[in-house]
Amino acid sequence: MPDLFEKAEKARAHSQFETARKTYQTLLRSSLDQEERADALLGLADVERIRGYFPEALKHYRQAGQLFKTFDPTARLDTQVGWALSARASGQPWPALKELTKALTQYRKQKDQQGEAFTRWALGGTWRIAGDMKKGLKELLLARALYKRIKDAEGYSYVCCALGGIYRMLGQYDLSGRYYREANQRMRQRQDTFGIAYSYCGLGNVQRMAGRFKQALPFYKKAEKLYGTIGDRVSYAYTLWSLGTTHKLLGQHTQAHEAFHKADALFKKTGDTRGRIYALLGHAELEFLKRQTPKGLKWWKEAKKISDQSHYLWEKLHVESLKDGAVHNLKPKYLKAGSRFYPKSLPINWP
Repeated sequence: MPDLFEKAEKARAHSQFETARKTYQTLLRSSLDQEERADALLGLADVERIRGYFPEALKHYRQAGQLFKTFDPTARLDTQVGWALSARASGQPWPALKELTKALTQYRKQKDQQGEAFTRWALGGTWRIAGDMKKGLKELLLARALYKRIKDAEGYSYVCCALGGIYRMLGQYDLSGRYYREANQRMRQRQDTFGIAYSYCGLGNVQRMAGRFKQALPFYKKAEKLYGTIGDRVSYAYTLWSLGTTHKLLGQHTQAHEAFHKADALFKKTGDTRGRIYALLGHAELEFLKRQTPKGLKWWKEAKKISDQSHYLWEKLHVESLKDGAVHNLKPKYLKAGSRFYPKSLPINWP
């Protein structure tokens, strides 16, 4: 059994998520004691979350949590944070925030800096998705300081990526690029394939938001190639959306529609309603640009329907700003949400 656990962890560390998943499943079909079963369930849940199989991840986190509850309260907190990250990706940012806040309180009581750092990283990304950039930035800066203190190179790298993302949303593109470059360098040193792809996409996004559209494309292509090798569905979908947005800005409408279709197909598979809003708005805007307002409104109405049923403040603003084939001035609302970004005219260079 130790050999199989080691194989699963090694595969996971090298972004070989399908191999890791099958190994954890093999372990769970064997004779395990309670602690071994809980560890295998937690490992499987983490892999399913990263792969974008969120219902399965949520189930396995709950199962592992119930087992850890009897003998390892700290590991149970790990399942709580994993469950929250899966819930966030499934369109439930507010339940995720509730669970993460409770976990953070317990980690701090136990003086577990590793757990606290990871939870603050998760909170930072969740506040960003929930639309509160200031709270998100605060948590990420605290996570970065903690990871630096405990000398966790992997955690520090992923916080750098998250900071790159939130500074991009805040319109601070130079600072965003600095963090993405640092993350990319660290990820390459560690040979973290998933992290390298993630940071390449971030670097592309910075170039795109700064108006350097052609320079963005090579970064997306690098990310796309790496995501294909590891079978990712979650971050790959956002890379496809970013690629589509760049093609749109370059006036390459056929390529843009194709990328948005591919992204939306993945968002449907993973149940990512936030991603679907972005993909549908991409289609709508392309039709508006071609003066095909009725076709554009069809896409826009579908995006609005999903947005109305969601808890995404930022994406609700996006839907509201793009309607009737034109951009509506919502600058005060964007500024209130904490961003210097706001749509001005078609085509929109979304953050």
